[in-house]
Amino acid sequence: MDILKKLMNAMDYIEKNLYEEIDFATVSRIACVTQDSFTRFFSYMTGMMPKEYIRRRRLTLAAYELQTGEDKVIDIAVKCGYESADAFSRAFARQHGGTPSALRKSGGTLRVYPPVSFHIAIKGGEKMNCRVMNVPEIEVFGVSREWNCSAKDRFTSVHTMWSDELDFVPGEICDGFDGVWYGIWDAGKYSIARGEADVSGKNLEKRTIPAGLYAIFTTEKGGYAGDELPKLRDLIFNSWLPDSPYKQKQDFEVEVYHLCTDREERRKKRYYELWIPVE
Repeated sequence: MDILKKLMNAMDYIEKNLYEEIDFATVSRIACVTQDSFTRFFSYMTGMMPKEYIRRRRLTLAAYELQTGEDKVIDIAVKCGYESADAFSRAFARQHGGTPSALRKSGGTLRVYPPVSFHIAIKGGEKMNCRVMNVPEIEVFGVSREWNCSAKDRFTSVHTMWSDELDFVPGEICDGFDGVWYGIWDAGKYSIARGEADVSGKNLEKRTIPAGLYAIFTTEKGGYAGDELPKLRDLIFNSWLPDSPYKQKQDFEVEVYHLCTDREERRKKRYYELWIPVE
């Protein structure tokens, strides 16, 4: 475990000096390995070279500053080590898919990289598709059940509500799967619901997704919800939230499922979102 502590000390050094010229001789000395060994180990474990990681971390923090601060783009560019606003904008657009000015003006999806930490498993350093936006109030209709578990542990329990072998089933809400579904966790109560135009069941419970500021994370297409959503939530709460300027507002989370009725199409095109209310 001593090597893990030394590696964490090296990553702490990088994080504390992120806006400075990183001396990798110092980094490797803190980790008690040669510089070449640190570079090889880091790139093997994270899939990127240390300098690329630093660039991505700086652009991640730059996006947070643009969202929450008032510094000029050129000032943020210089802080991140770019000689001009144009060079910074090009690098920013390659990572986040839009320019700094566009993000500040109208928001958008970010590709953020939380800080790497070395444990028995590696945390952080993984791309996350995230946008922070104000969501209007949404009324949905469905079925609910109380669960004696935490928000984190719900995925091992509430999957039974999606099973067609039990009473709490999507089939009570409508026929078919095409379109958007909501899984709503509200302090121990879990609901499966859809918009009013998409339901055909009777005696459905009305639920309201409150208006407000949400951090919205999106998975890639094709995965299974039982795998993708727990993994995404772990990344959010273990890596993104501690690193971001936001905090969770309440014990309330929204899963958004984009599904198809046709099973083959569903396997290829399905993807999921996790909405976290933040302040």
